[in-house]
Amino acid sequence: MKLFATHLAFTLKRIMRRPEFWIPTVVLPAMLYSFVGASLPPAGPPSQAAIASFAIFAVMGIGLYQFAIAIAEDRETAFSLWQRTLAGAAAPQLAAQVVTAVVLSFIAVLLVLAAAAVFARTGLDTGQMLRLTGVAVLMSLPAALLGAVIGYLAWSASGASSLATLLNLPLAFLGALWIPPGQMPAAIARVSEWTPTRAMVEFAWGAIFEGRTVDGWYYVSLAVWTLLFMLLAAWLMRRDRKHRFA
Repeated sequence: MKLFATHLAFTLKRIMRRPEFWIPTVVLPAMLYSFVGASLPPAGPPSQAAIASFAIFAVMGIGLYQFAIAIAEDRETAFSLWQRTLAGAAAPQLAAQVVTAVVLSFIAVLLVLAAAAVFARTGLDTGQMLRLTGVAVLMSLPAALLGAVIGYLAWSASGASSLATLLNLPLAFLGALWIPPGQMPAAIARVSEWTPTRAMVEFAWGAIFEGRTVDGWYYVSLAVWTLLFMLLAAWLMRRDRKHRFA
C-alpha cells in the first residue's frame, strides 16, 4: 500500500505540473457539450441523454489519451529503466495510473455537469447527478484499461496519441455517444450494440432516466470488454518488460 501511495503521489504531481497535457482533455467534453446543449430543449429527455453521453465521452477521452500517452512516454524514457532497478512489482505503478485516470475522469464529468447547468438547464436533480457521476467514474476503469493497451502497443507517445484518436472517434460514433441509437442506420445500430462505449452509455442513461432498466446484454458486454482489456493490458505489460529487461 505504501508503494502504491508513493506511485500515486508521483503520478498526480507529474500530471498536474503539465497543464498543457491534461487540461485540453479534461475541458474539451464540457466545451463540446456547451455547443450541443445550448441548442437542445431545456430540461427535456434529449438534453438529459446528451449530458450522459458526453460524460462517457469525457471518461473515454481521459482513459484513451491520458493513460495511453503516459504509459508510452514512460516506456521511451530512461526514467522507466531506472524504476525497473528498484524493488517492487509493476502492479502498484499500474494501479496508480488507473487511479489517476479515475481522478481526472471525475473532474471532467463535473465540468460537463457544470456546463449543463449553465448552458442547457437540463433539470437534473441531485440524485440524478450523483448517480451519473458514480456510473461515469466506474466506466473510467475499462476506458483506462483500453488506454493501457494502446500505451503498450504504441512505439512512442505520438504514436499512442494517433492510435487513441483512431479508436476514440469511431467508438464514440458507434457507441451512440453523438447520435441516438434510434437515429442510426439499422446496420450501424446493430454494430453499436457490440461496442464497449454503447454498454457504458446505456448505464449512464439508466442512471438519469427513472424507470429505465439496463438490458442484461450490456452487463455481459461490459464485463467481457473490461476483462478482455485487463487481460490484454497485463499480457502486453509483461511482454514489454520481458522485451526490455530480460
